Amino acid sequence: MPEEPRGAPRARVIYAGRIVVGLLAGAASLGLRYALLPLLGPSEPFLPLFPMILLSALIGGSWSGVTCMATDLIGAWYLFLGPPHSFIFAQYELGGLIGTTVVGLIILVMCSALFRLVDRARAAAEHERIIAREFAHRMRNTLTLVQGISRRTFVAARPLEEARAEFEARIGALSDAHAALLDASGASADLRDILIRILTPFGYQPTEGRISIDGPTVMLTPQAATAVALALHELATNAVKYGALSTPAGRVAVAWRLEEGSDEELRLSWREVGGPAVVAPPSRGFGSQLIERNLSQALGGSARLDFAPDGLRAEIAARLG
Repeated sequence: MPEEPRGAPRARVIYAGRIVVGLLAGAASLGLRYALLPLLGPSEPFLPLFPMILLSALIGGSWSGVTCMATDLIGAWYLFLGPPHSFIFAQYELGGLIGTTVVGLIILVMCSALFRLVDRARAAAEHERIIAREFAHRMRNTLTLVQGISRRTFVAARPLEEARAEFEARIGALSDAHAALLDASGASADLRDILIRILTPFGYQPTEGRISIDGPTVMLTPQAATAVALALHELATNAVKYGALSTPAGRVAVAWRLEEGSDEELRLSWREVGGPAVVAPPSRGFGSQLIERNLSQALGGSARLDFAPDGLRAEIAARLG
């Protein structure tokens, strides 16, 4: 026997409760009309029906309103139309029965539209709360990142002007990542857009240039977009200072692909050719740590730098699924 979905018993209880509300409202309407029988006589048999339909629909929803209307129509037919306590009525009373049904349906439709408006207002308010929380979370992460960049950039052994220029460049890369997110409504950013924003100041051109980019459309989360932007800025800065972009013949190729599997994986490579011979540094600087450690944590994957003699290579892997 198939297992009952979780929450099904509660849904049945709620549905039954709405039906009971409609039945009680219909019974109350009939009781009120019967109490007014000495004053009104059998005329206007559906007089209390409309406010009760509205009340039951507002309390229990559309199903309560439908149940109330059906209870009242059948009860009024039996009690007040034609011979009492029978389902026989004169032909001239048919118009009143139909008209009452139409007005009741109009009330239900209006209540349903009101409920939809209320649900949309609640959803909009919840969306605003989520955006506010996300903004606060991103702001904290950004400030923490800026603090770390500042602490590792402004060190006593470096000239102030050099440190300030490097700090401003890194903050510019961070700004480019956020600009790409804003252009994509903040939910995610296109990897190609980030690459173009970061690499254009270093000589990238869409047609011909010393930097080439190639790969499919890949959307990155805000955290991943920020980490990728900073890592690419570090790679490009290093290429201008010491690598392929420091000589006229040097070239940089950035390519990425998606590998399908249990989880979709992004593979991005940075290749430098034509530059001076590469010598591996004796220790990892902040730029290398920013690429390998920060990028690995943000992407949930790996980042590796290979200081090959013919040109620096960077391999980045990230799980997107």
